[in-house]
Amino acid sequence: MNWNEIKERLKSPVVWTAVLMQVALIIALFNKELSETIKIIGTSIIEILTLFAILNNPSDKSNF
Repeated sequence: MNWNEIKERLKSPVVWTAVLMQVALIIALFNKELSETIKIIGTSIIEILTLFAILNNPSDKSNF
């Protein structure tokens, strides 16, 4: 994989959504005001969305 392919993949909104979700997860896990139930549910949803982003092919917009 060359640098141009990496730059094309970084243009994908799915990739950036996954990155933002992971940052939000880290912030939520360190927030002591949130209950453990909310943290568990939030973590599960964010990880499912991150899995979707990993499986997505950001260099080919017509295929998954």
